[in-house]
Amino acid sequence: MKKRVLSLLLAGAMVLGLTACGSGSGGPSGKVDENGVTTDDITLTFWHYEDETTINMLAEKFMEKYPNIKVECRGIEDMSTDLSAAAAAGTFPDVFEGTDSDTALANQYWLDISDYFDADPENQNLMPTVTEYGIGCFDTSARFAVPMVYWPSAVFIDRNVIKTLNLEMPRTDWTWDEMIQLIKDATVDPGGGQMKYFGLGYYNRLDSLYGIAACSPEERALKGEFGFNGTDFDLSYWAKGEQQFSDLKLGGYVAPSQETQEMEDWTGDWEAWFGATAHVAVFSEGSWTYMNLWGYEGYQEQYGLDIVPYVTPNVVDEKQHNVIANMYMGGVSTSCKYPYEAYLLLKFMGWGIDGWKARLDIYSDTSITNASGVPLKNSQMPYPITLDKEVWDGFSALFPQDADHKAYWDDYFASITRPVPYGWYSIAGYWNFCDQYFNKIGIHDLVDQGKAKAADYVEEATEQANYYHAEAMISYFGPDGYNVLSDEELAQYQAVVDSFAQ
Repeated sequence: MKKRVLSLLLAGAMVLGLTACGSGSGGPSGKVDENGVTTDDITLTFWHYEDETTINMLAEKFMEKYPNIKVECRGIEDMSTDLSAAAAAGTFPDVFEGTDSDTALANQYWLDISDYFDADPENQNLMPTVTEYGIGCFDTSARFAVPMVYWPSAVFIDRNVIKTLNLEMPRTDWTWDEMIQLIKDATVDPGGGQMKYFGLGYYNRLDSLYGIAACSPEERALKGEFGFNGTDFDLSYWAKGEQQFSDLKLGGYVAPSQETQEMEDWTGDWEAWFGATAHVAVFSEGSWTYMNLWGYEGYQEQYGLDIVPYVTPNVVDEKQHNVIANMYMGGVSTSCKYPYEAYLLLKFMGWGIDGWKARLDIYSDTSITNASGVPLKNSQMPYPITLDKEVWDGFSALFPQDADHKAYWDDYFASITRPVPYGWYSIAGYWNFCDQYFNKIGIHDLVDQGKAKAADYVEEATEQANYYHAEAMISYFGPDGYNVLSDEELAQYQAVVDSFAQ
């Protein structure tokens, strides 16, 4: 791990010598308009992970608003490889989205944009966890990134399966135990050569959802699926969900995965996906699954489905609800010559109201398609992070509007205003922990196969997670990094590292 961090830091050192990517004729003139935006003719580069057609159209809208700013967009294939190559070549982007925050932070790729973000009144109407939990601040007093792309987790139910099995649909404010019971009740083998019904199909493992759902924010305001609260980890929360999920798999309640012998035995098709079988009741999925597949015109009718969304249920009995989410982070590069203008581009392409109104114009017109002929709302469409009513009215109108289904979507949308990103997006050292410990020893597989109990790993995994996080905080934000930690904070993190070494 130390070799990996060192190589990243060396790559980061190259950034300091980059030719700035935001360009004009010579250096910035210092001339600005009444809004503080440069009057120079400049070019800004934006690197991203989103649908290319959508991003290019958004860039055109931004350039209409700022005619003196040209925007050049490029998709990222591999964040670490692409950015390190750009750093070496002196062609680093001005603005970029990241899926691995460790790479950006270890190399000091992201600029501190606190002053721009804090002075922007529009940011006071974002989903509250963005500021409450400091999403994009990485447990420092500075802001290096802002959530750009938001996909909340979701639990979907196939109403046709519930009806076929003579079960009752649960309340939309259901509990975790009610979800588990439905999964068990909906696992039915009719026999006689008929296809088995499974209670659960998954993209998101239930252990990823459990820690957030099980912990009261008053008790421990968790910032990730491994029990992290901004200071330290406690994997006891994860372990309960991990074991429960694995017990469901071992008990035969979970549908087979694609391209497995079990899937071929069940459906007769090696490449079948459980979400199209009409024989799965509950789906733990990314929210994008609906629009990308189930919401595509004719899809549900073709396969005999009736999919509706449910909130990830709380384990604790309280109304406040956090939801685990995929949240790509975006920031301005440290090499950018026009950081304020780059911030405006970042905001427009991500969470800004003007940008989202432009997105809605694009998504609402189903005649506009990507290179594959797919309407753009069915191609990687994210969810708004702003709470602006006009934006959300327009966004929700893209989903089913008939009375029979709209109520489900309205309840779901109301439940996702407190997102918590998966750890690799928002916790320093998280990926090092997964890479060097958790995934290295294959904990998921060992527990899923009944070869170990999740509880056996709680103490060791918690120590490992705290160590990798503390080491990363010192490396990224200490004197050899961004240098934003206080002496007290440095001492606290160093104590964790020293204790682990002993």
